[in-house]
Amino acid sequence: MVPKIKSKSQNRSIIPQPRGNRATKTTCLLILLCIALMYLRGAGNFTSCQIVYSLAIHFVIAQSWHFIMGICEFSEEIAHVNTRYNGEYMKAFNASFNIRNVGLLILAGILCVIFYKDDLLPILPVMINMVMVVLCNLTCCFCGLQDPTPAAISEITEKKHLNVAHGLAWSYYVGYLHFILPELKDKVKQFNEENNNILRFPETWKLHILLPLSCKIYGDLNEADKNISFVREIPPVYKDRAGIKGRVFKNNVYRILDEDHRPYYCIVEYATPLASLHKMSDIASAAFSKEERIQQAKLFYRTLKDILENSVECQSTFRLVIYDDSLQSDHHDEHLLSQEILKHIKQQHSQEYDLD
Repeated sequence: MVPKIKSKSQNRSIIPQPRGNRATKTTCLLILLCIALMYLRGAGNFTSCQIVYSLAIHFVIAQSWHFIMGICEFSEEIAHVNTRYNGEYMKAFNASFNIRNVGLLILAGILCVIFYKDDLLPILPVMINMVMVVLCNLTCCFCGLQDPTPAAISEITEKKHLNVAHGLAWSYYVGYLHFILPELKDKVKQFNEENNNILRFPETWKLHILLPLSCKIYGDLNEADKNISFVREIPPVYKDRAGIKGRVFKNNVYRILDEDHRPYYCIVEYATPLASLHKMSDIASAAFSKEERIQQAKLFYRTLKDILENSVECQSTFRLVIYDDSLQSDHHDEHLLSQEILKHIKQQHSQEYDLD
């Protein structure tokens, strides 16, 4: 019995297609309908000054709410101006307000002042006012003046876990860390037996996961920092995964030299999903800017940290090493990576010593 193959038309009925512009066309149709209703209800009996003034008032009312919400969003964003906007308050302002909305609000306010005259502007009928409210909101919607601000979008995606970083962090954990971290201590013991107990200190038994904010990842850590050199692999983990029998999961031991060229040994590797973020920012169709990449890298760290800290199997088996290499340019930064790793190793060693 030959299985039936679905046609392309059947596949199209399953896979959602990109949204079209029907909503925009409907908005235009409703705007024309509102204009027609206004004149049917007698708007033509009033002067142009009265109509302009009334429309300006309704535009002010319609957009004032969004301006007030922008103030509320800005009050939250300035609390994160250093971590999200590199200390630039103008970026926080632009993320909280729709600039065209502010411009329209100012223009409508000016028109209200210009055309305001008590004796020439009687109150319009209720029906015409109601239609004007709808007309003003539809016009603002058509012009994109009521679109959510970048700050609002960011808040929604973070609360609903819709960020790229959220999916990458969970994929990294479920598809990799969940396999290798629970078995890491046993593999380190086996490695030490075969290599003169190189990883003798408890802090070196952890997997040090590197998270550069630039998301730039090197194939060999020695390319990033000459004070870091590969030693050898620890015994690999074999898992049947995605139809592949005995898929190999490997980790490497590196030697790290301090400023006095004293060697330290630990298990180090990059968080590989960051390479995807870096690649996305290089592809125009991804519409992923450098600033968005840095923010997603920070959210990746935060999400991964929460996942691992709530995983009973992975506790005390990892160390997240996040560092800002986005501004690395001068000679003093050439050993930034080794310094960051050593800082974490020494910090863990002092913690172990204090507990003892």
